[in-house]
Amino acid sequence: MVSTLLVLLLPAVSAAVLAVREPKCFHLIVPVHVDTQSYPLLVPILKNGYEATELVLQATKRDANPDPSVLLGKPVNISTTFSIASTYCTPSKHSDKSSTLQLLSHGLGFDRSYWNLDGDLNYIAAATSAGYSTFSYDRLGNGASTIADPYNTVQTIIELAVLTGITSLIRSGSISEKIPIPKKIVHVGHSYGSSLSNALAATRPELSDGIVLTGYSLNATYQPWFLRASAFHLASENQPKRFSSLSSGYLTWGDKFTNQYAFLKYPHFDPEVLDKAEAGKFPFTLGEILTGGLIPVAAPNFAKPVLLMAADADLIFCGSDCHGVVDGPYAANPKVFAAAQPLETYIQPNTGHGMNLHFNATGWYGVVQDFLGKNGL
Repeated sequence: MVSTLLVLLLPAVSAAVLAVREPKCFHLIVPVHVDTQSYPLLVPILKNGYEATELVLQATKRDANPDPSVLLGKPVNISTTFSIASTYCTPSKHSDKSSTLQLLSHGLGFDRSYWNLDGDLNYIAAATSAGYSTFSYDRLGNGASTIADPYNTVQTIIELAVLTGITSLIRSGSISEKIPIPKKIVHVGHSYGSSLSNALAATRPELSDGIVLTGYSLNATYQPWFLRASAFHLASENQPKRFSSLSSGYLTWGDKFTNQYAFLKYPHFDPEVLDKAEAGKFPFTLGEILTGGLIPVAAPNFAKPVLLMAADADLIFCGSDCHGVVDGPYAANPKVFAAAQPLETYIQPNTGHGMNLHFNATGWYGVVQDFLGKNGL
Protein backbone atom coordinates (compact mmCIF):
# COMPACT_ATOMS: atom_id res chain seq x y z
CA MET A 1 0.00 0.00 0.00
CA VAL A 2 1.40 3.37 -0.99
CA SER A 3 0.20 6.55 0.66
CA THR A 4 1.33 10.15 0.51
CA LEU A 5 1.29 12.36 3.56
CA LEU A 6 1.18 16.14 3.36
CA VAL A 7 1.47 18.28 6.46
CA LEU A 8 0.47 21.88 5.91
CA LEU A 9 0.05 23.12 9.47
CA LEU A 10 3.17 22.07 11.30
CA PRO A 11 2.45 23.15 14.90
CA ALA A 12 -0.08 20.34 15.24
CA VAL A 13 2.06 17.39 14.24
CA SER A 14 2.72 14.87 16.96
CA ALA A 15 2.82 14.46 20.68
CA ALA A 16 6.15 12.74 20.13
CA VAL A 17 7.94 16.09 19.77
CA LEU A 18 6.00 18.18 22.26
CA ALA A 19 7.79 17.10 25.43
CA VAL A 20 11.46 16.89 24.52
CA ARG A 21 13.73 15.44 27.19
CA GLU A 22 17.51 15.39 27.18
CA PRO A 23 18.77 11.91 26.29
CA LYS A 24 21.55 10.00 28.00
CA CYS A 25 24.45 9.74 25.57
CA PHE A 26 28.03 8.58 25.40
CA HIS A 27 30.66 8.67 22.67
CA LEU A 28 32.73 5.77 21.43
CA ILE A 29 35.20 4.82 18.72
CA VAL A 30 34.18 1.64 16.91
CA PRO A 31 36.73 -0.46 14.98
CA VAL A 32 34.87 -1.61 11.86
CA HIS A 33 36.51 -4.24 9.67
CA VAL A 34 35.52 -4.37 6.00
CA ASP A 35 36.22 -6.83 3.23
CA THR A 36 35.02 -5.19 0.06
CA GLN A 37 36.21 -3.58 -3.17
CA SER A 38 37.75 -0.27 -4.16
CA TYR A 39 37.59 1.20 -7.65
CA PRO A 40 40.79 3.10 -8.58
CA LEU A 41 39.92 6.47 -10.06
CA LEU A 42 41.27 7.01 -13.56
CA VAL A 43 41.82 10.72 -13.00
CA PRO A 44 45.04 12.57 -12.14
CA ILE A 45 45.57 13.70 -8.56
CA LEU A 46 44.33 17.28 -8.39
CA LYS A 47 47.20 19.74 -7.94
CA ASN A 48 45.15 22.85 -7.16
CA GLY A 49 41.73 24.45 -7.16
CA TYR A 50 41.96 25.38 -10.83
CA GLU A 51 42.21 21.73 -11.81
CA ALA A 52 39.38 20.81 -9.45
CA THR A 53 37.02 23.39 -10.96
CA GLU A 54 37.98 22.33 -14.48
CA LEU A 55 37.19 18.73 -13.56
CA VAL A 56 33.64 19.53 -12.47
CA LEU A 57 33.15 21.64 -15.60
CA GLN A 58 34.23 18.77 -17.85
CA ALA A 59 32.05 16.33 -15.89
CA THR A 60 28.87 18.40 -16.19
CA LYS A 61 29.14 20.17 -19.55
CA ARG A 62 26.57 19.63 -22.30
CA ASP A 63 28.40 16.85 -24.13
CA ALA A 64 29.91 15.15 -21.07
CA ASN A 65 29.63 11.38 -20.74
CA PRO A 66 26.81 10.88 -18.21
CA ASP A 67 28.31 7.59 -17.03
CA PRO A 68 31.03 8.23 -14.40
CA SER A 69 32.06 4.57 -14.49
CA VAL A 70 34.31 5.41 -17.46
CA LEU A 71 36.55 7.11 -14.88
CA LEU A 72 36.84 3.96 -12.76
CA GLY A 73 39.43 1.22 -13.03
CA LYS A 74 38.98 -2.47 -12.35
CA PRO A 75 37.93 -3.22 -8.76
CA VAL A 76 40.56 -4.13 -6.20
CA ASN A 77 39.81 -6.22 -3.11
CA ILE A 78 40.51 -4.50 0.18
CA SER A 79 40.54 -5.80 3.74
CA THR A 80 41.06 -3.20 6.42
CA THR A 81 39.73 -1.74 9.66
CA PHE A 82 38.48 1.82 10.12
CA SER A 83 37.92 3.76 13.34
CA ILE A 84 34.37 5.12 13.31
CA ALA A 85 33.46 7.86 15.78
CA SER A 86 29.96 7.30 17.13
CA THR A 87 27.41 8.39 19.72
CA TYR A 88 24.86 6.17 21.45
CA CYS A 89 21.84 7.76 23.12
CA THR A 90 18.97 6.38 25.18
CA PRO A 91 15.83 8.04 26.54
CA SER A 92 16.00 9.56 29.99
CA LYS A 93 12.92 7.46 30.73
CA HIS A 94 12.93 3.98 29.23
CA SER A 95 9.90 2.41 27.56
CA ASP A 96 9.11 -0.57 25.35
CA LYS A 97 10.32 1.45 22.36
CA SER A 98 13.80 1.84 23.86
CA SER A 99 14.73 -1.60 22.53
CA THR A 100 14.29 -0.23 19.00
CA LEU A 101 17.46 1.48 17.80
CA GLN A 102 17.51 4.17 15.13
CA LEU A 103 20.83 3.98 13.25
CA LEU A 104 21.48 7.45 11.83
CA SER A 105 23.61 8.09 8.71
CA HIS A 106 24.33 11.71 7.79
CA GLY A 107 24.77 13.18 4.32
CA LEU A 108 27.51 15.02 2.44
CA GLY A 109 28.75 18.24 4.00
CA PHE A 110 28.02 17.18 7.58
CA ASP A 111 29.27 14.95 10.36
CA ARG A 112 27.07 13.20 12.93
CA SER A 113 26.28 16.52 14.63
CA TYR A 114 23.69 17.01 11.86
CA TRP A 115 21.34 14.97 14.03
CA ASN A 116 21.64 17.19 17.11
CA LEU A 117 22.02 20.83 16.22
CA ASP A 118 21.21 23.74 18.52
CA GLY A 119 17.88 24.31 20.25
CA ASP A 120 14.88 22.62 18.68
CA LEU A 121 16.91 21.39 15.70
CA ASN A 122 17.72 18.15 17.49
CA TYR A 123 16.48 14.95 15.89
CA ILE A 124 18.14 12.75 18.52
CA ALA A 125 16.31 14.53 21.35
CA ALA A 126 13.01 14.09 19.50
CA ALA A 127 13.62 10.39 18.83
CA THR A 128 14.69 9.61 22.39
CA SER A 129 11.81 11.66 23.79
CA ALA A 130 9.53 9.39 21.76
CA GLY A 131 11.16 6.43 23.51
CA TYR A 132 13.75 5.28 20.95
CA SER A 133 17.48 4.71 21.30
CA THR A 134 19.80 6.17 18.65
CA PHE A 135 23.23 5.42 17.24
CA SER A 136 24.84 8.13 15.10
CA TYR A 137 28.28 8.00 13.53
CA ASP A 138 30.71 10.02 11.47
CA ARG A 139 30.92 8.48 8.03
CA LEU A 140 34.33 7.43 6.78
CA GLY A 141 36.41 10.52 5.98
CA ASN A 142 34.30 12.79 8.20
CA GLY A 143 34.49 14.21 11.70
CA ALA A 144 36.52 12.10 14.11
CA SER A 145 36.40 8.91 12.01
CA THR A 146 39.33 7.64 9.94
CA ILE A 147 40.39 10.23 7.37
CA ALA A 148 41.27 7.94 4.48
CA ASP A 149 42.37 8.36 0.86
CA PRO A 150 39.63 10.47 -0.79
CA TYR A 151 40.33 9.05 -4.22
CA ASN A 152 40.42 5.29 -3.76
CA THR A 153 39.13 4.59 -0.23
CA VAL A 154 36.37 7.01 0.74
CA GLN A 155 34.04 5.54 -1.85
CA THR A 156 30.38 4.61 -1.75
CA ILE A 157 30.77 0.82 -1.78
CA ILE A 158 33.27 1.00 1.08
CA GLU A 159 30.97 3.28 3.09
CA LEU A 160 28.14 0.82 2.54
CA ALA A 161 30.42 -1.89 3.92
CA VAL A 162 31.05 0.29 6.98
CA LEU A 163 27.32 0.77 7.59
CA THR A 164 26.76 -2.97 7.12
CA GLY A 165 29.59 -3.68 9.55
CA ILE A 166 28.24 -1.30 12.19
CA THR A 167 24.79 -2.86 11.90
CA SER A 168 26.19 -6.38 12.25
CA LEU A 169 28.23 -5.39 15.31
CA ILE A 170 25.15 -3.88 16.95
CA ARG A 171 23.00 -6.92 16.18
CA SER A 172 25.60 -9.32 17.60
CA GLY A 173 26.16 -7.26 20.75
CA SER A 174 29.82 -6.82 19.83
CA ILE A 175 29.91 -3.07 19.37
CA SER A 176 30.20 -2.19 23.07
CA GLU A 177 29.39 -3.89 26.35
CA LYS A 178 27.47 -0.71 27.23
CA ILE A 179 25.09 -1.09 24.27
CA PRO A 180 22.45 -3.83 24.63
CA ILE A 181 21.36 -5.85 21.63
CA PRO A 182 18.29 -4.08 20.25
CA LYS A 183 15.16 -5.99 19.36
CA LYS A 184 14.82 -3.96 16.18
CA ILE A 185 17.01 -1.63 14.13
CA VAL A 186 15.64 1.14 11.91
CA HIS A 187 18.04 2.77 9.47
CA VAL A 188 17.44 6.52 9.19
CA GLY A 189 19.44 8.46 6.63
CA HIS A 190 19.78 11.95 5.27
CA SER A 191 20.72 12.49 1.60
CA TYR A 192 23.89 10.46 0.92
CA GLY A 193 23.20 8.64 4.19
CA SER A 194 19.78 7.74 2.77
CA SER A 195 21.47 6.32 -0.33
CA LEU A 196 23.57 4.09 1.92
CA SER A 197 20.53 3.03 3.97
CA ASN A 198 18.61 2.28 0.77
CA ALA A 199 21.54 0.19 -0.49
CA LEU A 200 21.73 -1.74 2.79
CA ALA A 201 18.04 -2.63 2.44
CA ALA A 202 18.80 -3.81 -1.10
CA THR A 203 21.88 -5.89 -0.26
CA ARG A 204 21.25 -7.10 3.29
CA PRO A 205 17.51 -6.78 3.96
CA GLU A 206 17.71 -9.09 6.97
CA LEU A 207 19.82 -6.52 8.85
CA SER A 208 17.13 -3.83 8.99
CA ASP A 209 13.60 -3.75 10.40
CA GLY A 210 12.65 -0.53 8.61
CA ILE A 211 14.18 2.38 6.73
CA VAL A 212 13.50 6.11 6.79
CA LEU A 213 15.06 8.00 3.88
CA THR A 214 15.09 11.78 4.42
CA GLY A 215 16.35 14.46 2.02
CA TYR A 216 16.01 11.88 -0.72
CA SER A 217 14.35 10.80 -3.92
CA LEU A 218 15.01 8.15 -6.55
CA ASN A 219 15.67 10.78 -9.23
CA ALA A 220 19.30 11.72 -9.94
CA THR A 221 18.52 14.21 -12.72
CA TYR A 222 19.32 17.30 -10.70
CA GLN A 223 22.44 16.22 -8.84
CA PRO A 224 24.74 17.92 -11.41
CA TRP A 225 23.21 21.22 -10.27
CA PHE A 226 24.89 20.70 -6.91
CA LEU A 227 28.19 19.73 -8.51
CA ARG A 228 28.23 22.85 -10.70
CA ALA A 229 27.35 25.09 -7.77
CA SER A 230 30.06 23.59 -5.58
CA ALA A 231 32.69 24.18 -8.29
CA PHE A 232 34.87 21.65 -6.41
CA HIS A 233 36.78 23.93 -4.05
CA LEU A 234 39.65 22.15 -2.32
CA ALA A 235 38.74 21.85 1.35
CA SER A 236 42.36 22.56 2.31
CA GLU A 237 42.16 25.95 0.58
CA ASN A 238 38.57 26.80 1.51
CA GLN A 239 39.02 26.26 5.26
CA PRO A 240 42.78 25.98 5.81
CA LYS A 241 42.55 26.27 9.61
CA ARG A 242 40.47 23.09 9.75
CA PHE A 243 41.52 21.14 6.68
CA SER A 244 45.06 22.18 5.69
CA SER A 245 46.32 18.61 6.06
CA LEU A 246 43.69 17.06 3.79
CA SER A 247 44.46 15.65 0.36
CA SER A 248 43.21 17.46 -2.74
CA GLY A 249 40.51 14.80 -3.17
CA TYR A 250 38.59 16.30 -0.25
CA LEU A 251 36.26 18.90 -1.77
CA THR A 252 33.64 21.43 -0.71
CA TRP A 253 31.66 24.41 -1.97
CA GLY A 254 32.76 28.02 -1.86
CA ASP A 255 30.72 29.94 0.69
CA LYS A 256 27.52 30.17 2.71
CA PHE A 257 25.47 31.41 -0.24
CA THR A 258 26.29 28.27 -2.21
CA ASN A 259 25.37 26.37 0.95
CA GLN A 260 22.02 28.18 0.99
CA TYR A 261 21.46 27.50 -2.71
CA ALA A 262 21.99 23.76 -2.33
CA PHE A 263 20.59 23.06 1.13
CA LEU A 264 18.10 25.70 2.28
CA LYS A 265 14.83 27.37 1.38
CA TYR A 266 14.68 31.12 2.04
CA PRO A 267 13.33 32.61 4.27
CA HIS A 268 12.50 29.50 6.29
CA PHE A 269 15.77 29.27 8.22
CA ASP A 270 17.74 31.30 10.74
CA PRO A 271 20.78 32.97 9.10
CA GLU A 272 22.77 32.10 12.22
CA VAL A 273 22.06 28.42 11.58
CA LEU A 274 23.42 28.84 8.05
CA ASP A 275 26.52 30.59 9.39
CA LYS A 276 27.17 27.74 11.83
CA ALA A 277 26.54 25.12 9.16
CA GLU A 278 29.01 26.81 6.83
CA ALA A 279 31.66 27.24 9.53
CA GLY A 280 31.27 23.62 10.61
CA LYS A 281 30.82 21.96 7.22
CA PHE A 282 32.73 18.84 6.27
CA PRO A 283 34.12 17.98 2.85
CA PHE A 284 32.98 15.30 0.46
CA THR A 285 35.40 13.25 -1.64
CA LEU A 286 35.97 12.79 -5.32
CA GLY A 287 35.73 9.06 -4.69
CA GLU A 288 32.21 9.44 -3.33
CA ILE A 289 31.07 11.51 -6.29
CA LEU A 290 32.41 9.11 -8.92
CA THR A 291 31.28 5.86 -7.25
CA GLY A 292 27.79 6.92 -6.19
CA GLY A 293 26.19 4.90 -8.96
CA LEU A 294 27.83 1.62 -7.95
CA ILE A 295 25.53 0.79 -5.05
CA PRO A 296 22.14 -0.81 -5.73
CA VAL A 297 18.82 0.98 -5.33
CA ALA A 298 16.11 -1.61 -6.03
CA ALA A 299 15.21 -3.52 -2.86
CA PRO A 300 12.68 -6.13 -4.06
CA ASN A 301 13.18 -8.36 -1.01
CA PHE A 302 12.75 -5.67 1.62
CA ALA A 303 9.26 -6.46 2.96
CA LYS A 304 9.34 -4.03 5.87
CA PRO A 305 8.27 -0.43 6.55
CA VAL A 306 9.74 2.24 4.27
CA LEU A 307 9.22 5.98 4.69
CA LEU A 308 10.62 8.15 1.90
CA MET A 309 10.70 11.76 3.04
CA ALA A 310 11.55 14.73 0.84
CA ALA A 311 11.79 18.47 1.34
CA ASP A 312 9.39 20.31 -0.94
CA ALA A 313 12.21 22.56 -2.24
CA ASP A 314 15.01 19.98 -2.39
CA LEU A 315 17.37 21.19 -5.10
CA ILE A 316 19.65 18.15 -5.26
CA PHE A 317 17.04 15.41 -5.48
CA CYS A 318 14.08 17.23 -7.03
CA GLY A 319 15.27 20.40 -8.77
CA SER A 320 13.67 22.45 -5.96
CA ASP A 321 10.16 20.98 -6.33
CA CYS A 322 9.59 17.45 -5.04
CA HIS A 323 5.87 17.33 -5.83
CA GLY A 324 5.45 14.81 -8.61
CA VAL A 325 8.99 13.50 -8.16
CA VAL A 326 8.54 11.47 -4.96
CA ASP A 327 4.77 11.11 -5.28
CA GLY A 328 2.35 10.79 -8.17
CA PRO A 329 2.09 8.31 -11.03
CA TYR A 330 5.66 8.71 -12.29
CA ALA A 331 7.45 8.20 -8.97
CA ALA A 332 9.80 5.21 -8.91
CA ASN A 333 9.22 4.39 -5.24
CA PRO A 334 6.67 1.55 -5.76
CA LYS A 335 8.97 -0.24 -8.21
CA VAL A 336 12.10 0.14 -6.10
CA PHE A 337 10.38 -0.94 -2.88
CA ALA A 338 7.90 -3.35 -4.42
CA ALA A 339 7.63 -5.54 -1.30
CA ALA A 340 7.62 -2.78 1.34
CA GLN A 341 4.96 -3.10 4.02
CA PRO A 342 4.01 -0.30 4.06
CA LEU A 343 5.60 2.23 1.70
CA GLU A 344 4.76 5.85 2.49
CA THR A 345 6.03 9.15 1.15
CA TYR A 346 5.99 12.49 2.89
CA ILE A 347 6.84 15.98 1.62
CA GLN A 348 7.95 18.52 4.22
CA PRO A 349 6.79 22.05 3.32
CA ASN A 350 8.93 25.20 3.36
CA THR A 351 12.12 23.18 3.48
CA GLY A 352 15.28 22.69 1.41
CA HIS A 353 17.59 19.70 1.13
CA GLY A 354 19.17 20.27 4.57
CA MET A 355 15.93 19.36 6.32
CA ASN A 356 17.29 19.67 9.85
CA LEU A 357 18.33 23.31 9.37
CA HIS A 358 14.86 24.82 8.94
CA PHE A 359 12.46 26.45 11.38
CA ASN A 360 9.88 23.67 11.03
CA ALA A 361 12.23 20.68 11.45
CA THR A 362 10.30 19.41 14.47
CA GLY A 363 7.40 18.74 12.09
CA TRP A 364 9.19 15.99 10.21
CA TYR A 365 10.68 14.61 13.45
CA GLY A 366 7.14 13.88 14.57
CA VAL A 367 6.17 12.31 11.25
CA VAL A 368 9.06 9.85 11.54
CA GLN A 369 8.29 8.83 15.13
CA ASP A 370 4.59 8.43 14.33
CA PHE A 371 5.40 6.29 11.28
CA LEU A 372 7.63 4.00 13.32
CA GLY A 373 5.15 3.72 16.16
CA LYS A 374 2.16 2.82 14.02
CA ASN A 375 4.20 0.14 12.26
CA GLY A 376 5.29 -1.62 15.43
CA LEU A 377 8.78 -0.20 15.50
